[in-house]
Amino acid sequence: MKFYIVKKDQCVAAIPAQESLLNEYKNKGFKFVEVIAARDKNDALDRHPTRRKNSKKWRALCTSLLLLAIILSIYSLIDK
Repeated sequence: MKFYIVKKDQCVAAIPAQESLLNEYKNKGFKFVEVIAARDKNDALDRHPTRRKNSKKWRALCTSLLLLAIILSIYSLIDK
């Protein structure tokens, strides 16, 4: 089944690929993003690439680096 991915500000939605539904969402201020073939709405949203996944990876990397820096600074203070 095909779904339209539409977006308004930070809200992303998957709707069945019907022009009438797309027009209703456009009237509400949503913008068309892409068409995705998926089993259901949740699967369509999972298949849609988002920045949020990338930002989580960056957040995990930065947190790891911060913890490493803290551990190294504590180790250097103890070593003196």
